[in-house]
Order: sequence, then C-alpha cells, then structure tokens
Amino acid sequence: MEKPKILLISPTGLDSKGKPIIQRKTYLPGLTMPQLAAITPENFDVTCISETSEPIPWNVKWDIVGLTGMGGAGVIRAYQIGDIFKKKGSLVVMGGIAISLFDEEMTRPHTDVIITGEAEDTWPRFLSDYLKNDVKPIYKMEKVPDVTLFPPPSYHKFNAKYYGKWRPVQATRGCPFPCTFCSISEFFKRSYRKRPVDQVIRDVRAAKASGSKYIAFIDDNIGVDFNYCRELWTALIPEKIIWASQCSLQIAKEDEMLELAYDSGCRILSFGVETINEASLAHIDKEWNDPHNYEKAFSNIKSFGIEISTEMILGLDGDDETVFDRTFDFIMKNKIALPRMYILTPVPGTPMYKELMAEGRIFDHDFQKYVGGSAVFHPKNMTAKTLQDGYWNLYKRLYSTKNILKRLKGNPANLSTYMRLFVFGTNMIYHDHIRRGITPGIV
Repeated sequence: MEKPKILLISPTGLDSKGKPIIQRKTYLPGLTMPQLAAITPENFDVTCISETSEPIPWNVKWDIVGLTGMGGAGVIRAYQIGDIFKKKGSLVVMGGIAISLFDEEMTRPHTDVIITGEAEDTWPRFLSDYLKNDVKPIYKMEKVPDVTLFPPPSYHKFNAKYYGKWRPVQATRGCPFPCTFCSISEFFKRSYRKRPVDQVIRDVRAAKASGSKYIAFIDDNIGVDFNYCRELWTALIPEKIIWASQCSLQIAKEDEMLELAYDSGCRILSFGVETINEASLAHIDKEWNDPHNYEKAFSNIKSFGIEISTEMILGLDGDDETVFDRTFDFIMKNKIALPRMYILTPVPGTPMYKELMAEGRIFDHDFQKYVGGSAVFHPKNMTAKTLQDGYWNLYKRLYSTKNILKRLKGNPANLSTYMRLFVFGTNMIYHDHIRRGITPGIV
C-alpha cells in the first residue's frame, strides 16, 4: 500500500504589490516543518519546502498539505496556497502561532483542518484520525508537550540547494516576559521551558551532520536562566559551532556569561530593545529595559567579541515625530550592525490588539499589511501617514550604502571573515528589501 503523501510548506511573505517574495536561498530557515516531519510516523511520505527559495510542486498529487502561518502577509500567503490545494483535492491543514491566535472564522474558508497550540500535541492526533478516516475540523492542544521527549528535527528534509549555511535548533521554548505586543508571550502563556542539554547537543550534532556548523538557536529568549545557559554553553564548546540567537539585554551585566557565550561559539545576539523612549516602554509593559544603559550594555557585549542585532518598534504611545531622528542617531552612534524596526502592529489575539480595538484606534484590517511596515492604527502623537513615511525614510537612511559601511566600520566584535561577510551581506539584502518596500526580516 502506497504511503499517504504530505507536503509541509513554510509560506513566503508578500511584497508591497502583493506578490510572493522569492529569493535565491532561505538563509535562516524555520524549525516548524523539520520538527513536524520528525514526529510524523514512518507510514507517511513527507516533503518539506520553504517557499521563499523553493518552488512549490503544484502538479504533484498530495494527500495532505500542511501550512504554517507566522503572521501578516505570511498568513495571507498561506491562505492563498490553501485555496489552491483545496481546489486540487488535497486535505489542507493549517497551524502555527498566528493561526492559533486568530479567530477561527478568519482561517476556516481556506483550510479543511485547523490546528491550534503546539503541534507536538495536535499533529500526531490529526494523523492518527486521518488513518482512521475520522478527521476533525479542528484540533486544539489538550496538554502542553513535554520538551524532553522531542526527537531530533529532520534536517535531511532540507534540500541543500535552496538553503544557506544556517540550521535552526531550539534549546528553550517561550518567554516569561509580559510584553503586550508579543504573539509569542500570548501563544505560550508566558511559559518558559528548557530542553535537556544533552538533547540540545544531540540536535546540534544532527544539524552539523546536515552540512553546516552554523547554528541559529531560534529561542525567543535564550538568556533567561543563566544557570541553564552556563550548562548548555559549556557543553557547546567542544562542538566548535558558530551560533546566533535572541537574548534579553540583561546579559550585558554578566561578564562571565558573555565570555562563556563567545567561547561556545556565539557571534551574534539579537536584542529586543524596542524603543529609546522610557514612556513608550510603559506602553508595552517592558519598563525593565533601561534606555539610559543601552550604550554601556552594547559596548560591553561587543567587548567580548559578540556582534549586536536589535529589534525596535516605532509608533508606541510615547513616540512623537522626533523618534525617527533620535532612533537614527542612536543606531549610528552605537554602530548597530543589524538594526531591524517595525511599526507597532496589533497582532490579533494579543493584549495590544485588544487594547487598540477597545480604544477604536485600528482602522485597517487588511492583514496582508500586518508585517511591521504599515501603520494600521492611529498613533497617539502623530498621524498614521507620518508614522509610516517616517519609518521608511528612517530605514532608507540607515541602510544607505554609506551608512551601512559607517555602522560596520571599526566594530570591535571579534568576527571571522565569513561572519563579517555574512553581516555585510545581510545588510545588503535588507538594503534591497527596503528599496522594494519589503519589511526587513520577514523572510
């Protein structure tokens, strides 16, 4: 008997004209699809693709097509793909953070099955029902998956032709902080779970076996529990990998941890500094970030050889029209190698969405625009047009060739030639995306 054929797709984003964003490689692939492939029983035949770089095999007869939705245009693209495969007769299944947080009626027309919550619980139940010809229209998470039981991701499902050097690995899941704009915090209910260090090392070795020593820990905040980090990073030293991740800025005060992170292979850390405005931090329940210490913090992190990436939000309630020039000056002064910014986006299901809806401030419900590059709500201290125009003008200034070189020149981070080229190359990709009206970082 022939195995049922499953196609797992990570949809790409959409550009400003609504066209799918296609590029030569997927440089930072997600973990969802190889993780799903790993927990799929062997009596299914699974193919994984990232649409950003890999063409969708439309003309193959797929029994099941699984789509994940990360938000905004990615979800809209998932809906488009789902519509096509439904017409072709495939059973379409959708899940992911955005799909889980959105109201069911938004997704229902585009799929046969909705999966909410963490898929390690729901996906096996769906597949079991499929084999019994008893598929339900929705599968909700019944129990939080035990992170100590995850198998290694199926990295061999990546077609190397379409991917860059980086491989995704997860050490921790969730984030304990209550930031009101954050879909991660809402999806995981502020939980924070740490995987056993020996299993993380097992996954790192599996990723290395797929052909690369460059590891992207896709954790939302790897530096919460420094006792855990100490154990993990010590165990990583013999693996001789190069890694990057997202982290809380609190690590800047921990010289021992910064030294250990570097020794274990850390070369880039991304920090959600969000804003240089103290008043704006109160708007998102992140007052513990201290803008007065940002400069000192960044300087200390770089002194240990680690490069800086930042995530910032524009349009918070403490922001006025001066925020653009002040943010530009801050990023240039601190020589932030990879600055990413987003217009405040009220993701459905988050506290921020509920707050702005209750205040009647959301005026645009076209979710294709919910990718951080469009003002879809009324800011407090400027017009939506001023916010949107100021955002793109700021990005164009930061990513002019002259200012890219200024930010990267003389940076004390101790990077290899390849990593310096990677940082410069990423800047040039963002430069191109900005020119095309694509929010940097969405693919």
